[in-house]
Amino acid sequence: MKEFDALVKTIRKLRAPGGCPWDRAQTIENYKKFILEETYELIDEISKNKSESVREELGDIFLILIVIADMFNEKNKFTLKEVLKHVNEKLVLRHPHVFSNTKLKTDKEVLAFWIKHKAKHKKRKTIKERLPQMAPALLLSDIFFKEYAHIKNKKEYKKEEISERIKDKLNSFYKCRNKKAVLGELLFEVGRLSSLYNLDPENVLREKVIKEAENSKYSLSGDAAGNPAENRGAGRRPRKGLQ
Repeated sequence: MKEFDALVKTIRKLRAPGGCPWDRAQTIENYKKFILEETYELIDEISKNKSESVREELGDIFLILIVIADMFNEKNKFTLKEVLKHVNEKLVLRHPHVFSNTKLKTDKEVLAFWIKHKAKHKKRKTIKERLPQMAPALLLSDIFFKEYAHIKNKKEYKKEEISERIKDKLNSFYKCRNKKAVLGELLFEVGRLSSLYNLDPENVLREKVIKEAENSKYSLSGDAAGNPAENRGAGRRPRKGLQ
């Protein structure tokens, strides 16, 4: 689209010699941080269902992606054109039920195909190679259990068994010295249970924390904010404009 081409030209002009000093000073390390910030902002606006804000945040994401691609292009690693070509080829390859004769009828069959196909294509030996290890831990857990469900040597647990394991870990938490290890095992089992119920633990906890935060009000009166009488001098009337 002409709008996409115009955006690319604008970004390249900003980063070219004689362009914007700030844009030229940014590094790939800066943009690693920027893309995280902008992604969380986009998620916020999607959750609020504000279409104009979503449009703006999507634009910011496009901006960052183009800059990162250009940084690699400057190092002669790959071009933006190659990025777009590769992702299109990948989409076609991973949807044989749409672009060829393979039959995958349900979303579960599609997911199973994706997981096995990606593991084979990328020659992965363990799930660790699949995990974006800098991702938030609950998200990491969710990704792990989705992959785990499709490996041959997995251990099967019923929901009741996992609930009992959670109770056992919780009981042992109070008695053991290595609470860090037990807490890790406890959260791991909670992640396993979330996966079996097809719940997203990252967003479930986020929603709960935000709800509790909204209902948790600061006490800004009396001694909680310092003794007003003591601050102003006992017995004195407060001056106008300071109330």
